Amino acid sequence: MDRSTELRRLAITLHKQPADLAYLDSLDALALKNLRTKFQNNLIEEFGHIFEKLAGMGKIAPDALSAMLCKKVFGPAITANMSYYTSTEQAIKLCKHFDAEFMTEVSREQLPERAERMLNELPVDLMRAVTRRMAEHGDFHIMGAFTDYLPEAKALSLMEEVKDAADNLRISSFAQRKDRISRLACALNDTKLKEFIAAAFSAEELTREVMMLTAEMNDAEQKRMAALSDELDKGYRARGVAAAEQLGLSSRIQAYSN
Repeated sequence: MDRSTELRRLAITLHKQPADLAYLDSLDALALKNLRTKFQNNLIEEFGHIFEKLAGMGKIAPDALSAMLCKKVFGPAITANMSYYTSTEQAIKLCKHFDAEFMTEVSREQLPERAERMLNELPVDLMRAVTRRMAEHGDFHIMGAFTDYLPEAKALSLMEEVKDAADNLRISSFAQRKDRISRLACALNDTKLKEFIAAAFSAEELTREVMMLTAEMNDAEQKRMAALSDELDKGYRARGVAAAEQLGLSSRIQAYSN
């Protein structure tokens, strides 16, 4: 796990800057994640029995009425907490009555760790508009967290909804599963991957992110990254190697650097 990724996720959860959490320097990435999830789950665990009862009421009410209650009475936060106690089949029916804006608001309130079942089963077409809206609003920390739990084929489809290659890297910077993002990047054609590489070298933090992804690639994939980088700018690889060195990844990018 990447500690800086987890620290930034915790900081956003607490409405702080990472520098404000210097007192947590002794905690590693896993401990930071445990702290974040404990904080986020506290409300759900305290009122879970109420959310479960509310979700159960949806089984006996018409779908259109249940959806209206979610939008007009419960709101996105309570609806998100109810979703953990709602069957996937029922959730899909309700989502078909929600507009994209409300679904986006609900998604912002959900915990990916608890929503994994729904992420697996929810049709990708119902998620496309939400993905576009989140990217437009810069909800990269939420999108990165969800990426860790999305099936890869679905994640690849939704990646196409994010038109700015730099935004895809910003999303990646909040994901822990760098191996998964790396595979998604490698699935791009050369034209798209070159856009990805060009965006990566437009800002230092994005360069660091793409080198973390490159470190997860096999030798053939790294050589492809190197060749495409050279086509764009002969100086990119040297900058990438320097960034990887700062991250302690030099031994893992030999095929890229040679």
